[in-house]
Amino acid sequence: MIKNQVSRLGRRSYAHRMNVAGRTGYSSAQLARLNRELDSLYELIYADWNTVTEEDYAAFGPQLVILIQTLRQLHSECRKLSDRSLRSEIDRLGMNYSALYELNSDIVNYRVNAPHDNELQSMMAKASQMLNK
Repeated sequence: MIKNQVSRLGRRSYAHRMNVAGRTGYSSAQLARLNRELDSLYELIYADWNTVTEEDYAAFGPQLVILIQTLRQLHSECRKLSDRSLRSEIDRLGMNYSALYELNSDIVNYRVNAPHDNELQSMMAKASQMLNK
């Protein structure tokens, strides 16, 4: 489910980016809809991020990274627009980009890489022992 939504939003955000870059009429309503969908994606991934496995991430992670890069580029292009009616949605897009970037980083660092980091595992075990005393 996550993979499908990430893929769909990746295509949609790329199309938005092309519209903005081509200066072919971009409305606040279009950006607001994209932001609502990004909010939903964030909530979906956040609800499950603590149970994401390496295999799960392999299924949707590469597409999520592309989506995040596209959102960064879209945000940059939108900031160049002089349309004041877009300002609040552009700011919201920046927040969505940041939230998804951080969530992706957390998944990579704590769910994918951490199980393979012996030093981190050792420190976590020691911390757990100290808390249980």
